Amino acid sequence: MKVALVYSARDLAGIGMAEKIRDLQGDQFRIGNSSVELIKYEREVLYVKDEEQLGAEDADFIVVLSRHSGTPNVPIFTAHVPGNFGQAKFGGEHFTLGVAIPSLMKEYLKAVSRIAPKIGYEVGFEPTHHGPTLDTPLAFLEIGCDEVAWKDPKGVEAASYSVIEALENWKPGKYVPAIAFGGPHINNHFTAVELYTKFAIGHAARKLDAGWVDLPMIKQALERNGEVTEYAIVDNKGLRGEERARIEEALRELGVNVIRVKKILRESREKAKEEV
Repeated sequence: MKVALVYSARDLAGIGMAEKIRDLQGDQFRIGNSSVELIKYEREVLYVKDEEQLGAEDADFIVVLSRHSGTPNVPIFTAHVPGNFGQAKFGGEHFTLGVAIPSLMKEYLKAVSRIAPKIGYEVGFEPTHHGPTLDTPLAFLEIGCDEVAWKDPKGVEAASYSVIEALENWKPGKYVPAIAFGGPHINNHFTAVELYTKFAIGHAARKLDAGWVDLPMIKQALERNGEVTEYAIVDNKGLRGEERARIEEALRELGVNVIRVKKILRESREKAKEEV
């Protein structure tokens, strides 16, 4: 299994993460059954049209070491799948989703969450957004939200060690894959699902994109979630009533198990109490 760790020469966070991983492991290394290679891309990764542009045409999986910008404007580690539920404003194709790697994103967020509080960072699961929309499974693993964080040695080191740990622990089928709907760009409920439950979320549509989510887009999210997916997690209070009803009706029509996010988190807390 070949994994390409891609970073942009225009991305300070990606450069820092790549340099640290290179110091620790070299440009090419093995982790478990995976052959891993660092690849530098001279332009912005968001706008590539195919794997060959990245020099990753032989990769089975692509991991983009990247900066995160914007929400919530605090030091944070994030992970997400690329793709566009609606119009493609920042790379990729309209109404086209990339292929997710749910379990790897979960492993990264779990690994970095053990370090983040010690260095003043938060952790956040992000919804599906921006390009590229390739056919090779791809995940963005990120540091944000500004140049201070992108160049912060502590943040870069934490992210780099967490990428390596995620690759070491990553096993497809280890968690229950899911897609998710609702809430703000960084949804604390979905982040908690990633950190504390058996579910690994791949594609997620935030409230802002819910108007684009119809049966064909949901079907595409399931087909391109990277693992066979039978569950959808819904933040019911993070959606308008008519949009929630439409999305849940389409999910049930496709035979998907619909679970409310607060129910999952409540059951997780109860189970944790029983185990203490």
